Amino acid sequence: MFIFPKHFDENEWFIIIIILLSSILFKLPKRFPASITILILLLSVAIPKVLDHSIAAISPYDFYRLNDSEKYEVFDLLLDGVYLPFGYLCVYFYDILLPRGVQIVLYILVWAIFAVFFEYINIKLGVFTYHGWKLIYSFPTYITIISLFLSFYECINYCYKKTKKTIEA
Repeated sequence: MFIFPKHFDENEWFIIIIILLSSILFKLPKRFPASITILILLLSVAIPKVLDHSIAAISPYDFYRLNDSEKYEVFDLLLDGVYLPFGYLCVYFYDILLPRGVQIVLYILVWAIFAVFFEYINIKLGVFTYHGWKLIYSFPTYITIISLFLSFYECINYCYKKTKKTIEA
């Protein structure tokens, strides 16, 4: 059973606004087959969910709090929707730009900086409340996650193209 917040304030409004802005994703030209899109979106939610609930909510770590309450709220579930556009847009623009060599490093650094900035806004609006975690820890975390995420995309894209060629042959 989900608990509703006792006070409806900035963090809830922020989550709602980001989810509404995420609807813009449906207006973007389609770049990926449905199967790849679904995998990208699922991974965009799964990675932060696992990290948030393993280093944020579970003892002995308990480095930061999600939203207002120690209990799992409806807005903790809706927070998953905030992660969708980040992962999707990261892969979407990667697929458009097709960075190679040093450009990939720069691409990952730019997205990691953007992610830290976005997390900073989340902190200011009360979506995350730190007690033990520092924003500076997030930068190498994002570099690692974005690198793995793009590697995952490259792998599933390769497998999709290889399978498609096999089926067509």
